[in-house]
Amino acid sequence: EFRRVLFRSPLMLMHGTADTVVSPSQTDILFQALQKKKIPSERYLVPHAPHGGVYWIQPKVLETITAYFDRYLKG
Repeated sequence: EFRRVLFRSPLMLMHGTADTVVSPSQTDILFQALQKKKIPSERYLVPHAPHGGVYWIQPKVLETITAYFDRYLKG
């Protein structure tokens, strides 16, 4: 069933600590719900990052994203 596959797929959550559009607490609520359901998920906070902008293209952020995709897509 599509729905079951969708909700068992690993999920990466990233949020900037300076986001004033969406509170970082929203990511934490989602992350806690995923963990409770034992859905593979990882949550990363990007210090001082707003909702968008240059913080999201820092080498450390890009390395984190690349490592996540390598782990789940390359196996």
